[in-house]
Amino acid sequence: MPITHTCTLTTWHAFLCSCSRNKLPISHRIGPDPASIDAAMIGGIVANNASGMCCGVAQNTYHTMADMKIILADGTVLDTADEESRKSFMRTHASVANAVSDLAREVQADQQLTARIKAKYKIKNTVGYSLNALVDFPPDDPITIIKHLMVGSEGTLGFISNVTYNTVREVHHKASAFVLFPDINSACDSVQKLKATQVASAVELVDYNSLRLAQAPFVALVAELAQAQEGAAGLLIEVKGETREELQERIQTAQRALTSAGVQFDGQRKVPLGIESYPFRFSPEETKVFWDFRKGLIPIIGGSRSVGTSMMIEDVVCPVEHLADMTQDLIQLFTDCGYKDFSAVGHALEGNLHLVFAQGFRTPEEVATFGKLLSGMADIVVHKYNGSLKGEHGTGRNMAPFVELEWGSRAMSYMRRIKHVFDPHNLLNPGVIINEDPAAHLQFLKPSPPASSLIDNCMECGYCEAFCLSRDLTITPRQRIQTYREITRLRGLPSPSKEQKERLTRMEDVWQYDGDSTCAVDGMCAVRCPVNINTGEFTKQLRTAAVDGLDPAAGAASASTSSRWGSKLAINGANHFKMINNGVPYLLNTVDFFHGLLGPRVLEVVSGTMNKWSNHIVPQWNKYIPKGGQSVKSGLSLAPAAALPTEAAKATQSGIPRQVVFLPTCVNRMMGAARGDANYSGSTLEVFTNIAHKAGYQVIVPEGISGLCCGMMFDSRGAKKAAGMKTAEAITALSLASQMGKLPIVIDNSPCLAQLKSAGLNQKELKFSLYEPVAFTSLFLAPVLDFQRVKGSVALHVPCTSKQVPGLSEKFVELAQKCAETVTPTGIPCCGMAGDRGLRFPELTASACQHIDLPKDTTDGYSTSRTCEIGVSNAAGLYFRSILFLIDEATRPRKDLKGQLGELPQQGVGQDGKRPPLTSIHEQGGPAGGTTHV
Repeated sequence: MPITHTCTLTTWHAFLCSCSRNKLPISHRIGPDPASIDAAMIGGIVANNASGMCCGVAQNTYHTMADMKIILADGTVLDTADEESRKSFMRTHASVANAVSDLAREVQADQQLTARIKAKYKIKNTVGYSLNALVDFPPDDPITIIKHLMVGSEGTLGFISNVTYNTVREVHHKASAFVLFPDINSACDSVQKLKATQVASAVELVDYNSLRLAQAPFVALVAELAQAQEGAAGLLIEVKGETREELQERIQTAQRALTSAGVQFDGQRKVPLGIESYPFRFSPEETKVFWDFRKGLIPIIGGSRSVGTSMMIEDVVCPVEHLADMTQDLIQLFTDCGYKDFSAVGHALEGNLHLVFAQGFRTPEEVATFGKLLSGMADIVVHKYNGSLKGEHGTGRNMAPFVELEWGSRAMSYMRRIKHVFDPHNLLNPGVIINEDPAAHLQFLKPSPPASSLIDNCMECGYCEAFCLSRDLTITPRQRIQTYREITRLRGLPSPSKEQKERLTRMEDVWQYDGDSTCAVDGMCAVRCPVNINTGEFTKQLRTAAVDGLDPAAGAASASTSSRWGSKLAINGANHFKMINNGVPYLLNTVDFFHGLLGPRVLEVVSGTMNKWSNHIVPQWNKYIPKGGQSVKSGLSLAPAAALPTEAAKATQSGIPRQVVFLPTCVNRMMGAARGDANYSGSTLEVFTNIAHKAGYQVIVPEGISGLCCGMMFDSRGAKKAAGMKTAEAITALSLASQMGKLPIVIDNSPCLAQLKSAGLNQKELKFSLYEPVAFTSLFLAPVLDFQRVKGSVALHVPCTSKQVPGLSEKFVELAQKCAETVTPTGIPCCGMAGDRGLRFPELTASACQHIDLPKDTTDGYSTSRTCEIGVSNAAGLYFRSILFLIDEATRPRKDLKGQLGELPQQGVGQDGKRPPLTSIHEQGGPAGGTTHV
């Protein structure tokens, strides 16, 4: 029996991440498994009846959905799982229920149409409305019919706000193979044999144009792929079993089926290989290479298209026995229409083919060619192979004119009646699925004009949106890119009309806040983007053009940072940064004095008013904004290492130092503890020094520390020149202090480390010497420290820059779990602080942090970014501080520290002058610590 789960998350990927964080095994999953599952929203999966690589027809949403909550066009809410809601609907909307029942009776009475509908849904089909709902359920159960009609309706019948799925069991014994063939016909013939055995859970077809995009790890796993000739194709095959023995039996059955097809294996048509050259692989690392390539294939193809074109995906289906012929016919159609860079990939086991191509809409000729292509495709798929023009992507507007061609006038009349029953005034997504204009697919086509080399490859897939913190406040990275493309197009018109000029002005005005001010430039969008577009870098590029006055047009689009004297002001601040460093603590202490005198509410109201009056220049204060920090030099400097009678000093003299350079960043130098935070004692430098001392390390602080800055505060505002100056100064100071990278360097604020690395280090010696606190502690300090759990329940916020480093988020959790009984990550991609932007635009942080949900017994929070700690503290209602405070409190020196140190490998800088790995250059030394300025 299937287990019923209510999907309360917006994405299935979020659920999987939650299970991973809490180390919960996955025993069941939802049926649909689209390639975009990591970014796909549950609502989109339902509204399109998206399926995927393994689910086929039987496990799609239509067949695995249990109940849903629907908001109809008149505002009525129908919860099909709630008895009272169902009864209320039957009373208040009896006419709708009766109309649905009447439709079902009529269709079921029409034997010819009923047979047609059943035949159409034996293969994947999402063209038009789900007419199978009128056939599969009794007419006297209109509620069940309604909820199934909603599946695949694309928002044209109602809004789906909640869905309950009947989950399917997850089989954990699985293996995958990628088999190469000399041509598509051979591959498709093999699919028929595999389907007959029913042992393959998924079979994915990949054509030659797609194979050319394979990267080295994939190529290394597939025999002869590097030598594959034009026309070759491949099948990615997955087999599952309840036990290892069953899995092995199924693999043998699949291999026999492939051999029985009588086709050649390899990609050359010369010397055939045996099926044993393409073994099934069991290793998750190897199978992940296969499936990551397949899941990312369509975006990769789209990202390689020429600038100025749009990525198009057609999604056709036919009975699997016709797949080879249909594929060849469609390839010939594309060739005849003049398309060169197109690819054919898809779910071959279901006869489902995705045709991916670049399409320009710049000229009437390009539009006409597109029309010819779609008409030819419809003729081939429908008339020649009795297939579906859409298998899992939804009808949309593009295929709406072809619905009647595929279904016929009788079925089309029922679809029109379905639309009228639920949306009589045509208010919901008009023109989608039902469209009476036979040329609707050629109307209102959106161009993709070149706008910037940083964003021109965007194909509007939307993968970035799940990680965008402004998505619920203003717009997403995808929308920023499309908005700016339209701004660029309007600016480039040689003779714009009055309406176009007004439209441009409106868009530029909206862009100032929606596009620029609420972009945190955190780069998390690039983490999910299949073509690595960092919309944050693009936003900073516009800010730079505005600040430097290089591009007046960019200035108009980024007026919040634009000024004639912006660059000069930034450079002046960079040149006198020591004054800023020393002055900010006095300002913070003054504000904190009034906090204690007047209470938090007065400051919140006053600062909020000033924030609005100053157009967001004055930050809005909250009670978690800290006091001023203490001077770094106060009582922390010790004598030079050579004068210390310690093992560390001896090691330094012998050329094998057990030392570490520590950079207390400007934000941690200028900011201290927040009022009321009793557990914030000292500074990050002090607590790191304590930890290092316990591990036998000596701490070195660069000379001129009060004037050092990584440059981020300037870079995020677009002041590239000032940022470059400060970054260069910091790198020079770190180079001197670390003996040109011989010593490891720890940056106490994770975003600052990312800034130094992203600036492009010219000193190759420093490239592998830089660490943030968690990575360094895990690698060098934790092995020689004793940990005890000193906290009960704590929260953990991993800064977005650390999330972008593979494996670092896991190290955060592992380290925190050594110090506390329960560790709960905040679960948000980014807090939205973006330096001080979250204080100047507090609604940005509020939007980013809205889904934080921590256990009630959580007492403390930890991170490695001071500004993030402020923002998350305000959102969560508890104090966040550097994780170094937790580690210091939870650690003690090991009693056998000297023995531990003696067991570490000893290797200094080689005689050839080459620098050894960091894991082997800080080995010797004693338990003495301290801080030295160099």
